[in-house]
Amino acid sequence: MKFSAFNLVSTVFLLWLTIQIESAYEEYLAYFFILTVGIVHGANDVSLISFITKSRGMSKNKYLISYIAIIIVMSIAFFQFPFLALLIFILFSCYHFGEQHFYNQLHQAGVTGNLLYLSYGILIFGLLFYLNYTETSSIIAELTGITLDAFYFLYFLILGLIATCVLVFINLKNFKDGLDYFQEFFLIALFALLFKMASLLWAFAIYFIIWHSLPSLRDQTKALYGRLDASSLIKYFKSSLVNWIISVIGLAVIFYISSRLEIRFITLFFAFLAAITIPHVIVMYYLNKK
Repeated sequence: MKFSAFNLVSTVFLLWLTIQIESAYEEYLAYFFILTVGIVHGANDVSLISFITKSRGMSKNKYLISYIAIIIVMSIAFFQFPFLALLIFILFSCYHFGEQHFYNQLHQAGVTGNLLYLSYGILIFGLLFYLNYTETSSIIAELTGITLDAFYFLYFLILGLIATCVLVFINLKNFKDGLDYFQEFFLIALFALLFKMASLLWAFAIYFIIWHSLPSLRDQTKALYGRLDASSLIKYFKSSLVNWIISVIGLAVIFYISSRLEIRFITLFFAFLAAITIPHVIVMYYLNKK
């Protein structure tokens, strides 16, 4: 991904802000950005499903039912099989983050391209988890009852690093204009510094918003309306509004449940993200494939 000056300046500014403010303010800012830009970027899936199914001559209702069914199944799975559900969520998220980073740079995805998406996402999450392993382990323990030591996150990081290097080499001829190695190494170093300085939620929010949600929102708007301008962005936000409101209401309910059950909100918050992320990843897969 050819990063813009905006991505870089925003990340550096938020890194500086991390040093200046207390962790409580990081948490407030993280929730604010995720609840606004983060959820909005995935709130237009119904329009995307209409766009994809119409262009491919498929049944919209069939895919809408499947979309809702996946959300329900994932929600139930977090209560019945929490560790398995969490693992599926992490792997889907890894693929999704890597896809957003690389898909515009490849001539075609194919097996090796898809594996590159997954491995890069594992590298990013590996950095995030290992550099915040205490908080990460605490959330996993509360969700699943399983406590993971730091070396599990280190193995995950090493796996992502080695796999990404191998798959970049395999895909060398598949990159459209060649890969800017300096840029990629610089970004990884920047993310490592950011993840080390920030809390888990704040570090996740910065990457999620600056390097995933905003680029994805741009690409979705171009796909749906053929251009990126004020008019098309307004259309995008209008079509996302109902789903965004439903998501916010759902989070309000989760906040109430967490206070009643004496479970940390951040734990149920990540479970909520998991339930809505997986069907969104599938929609974006078909959109990018198109």
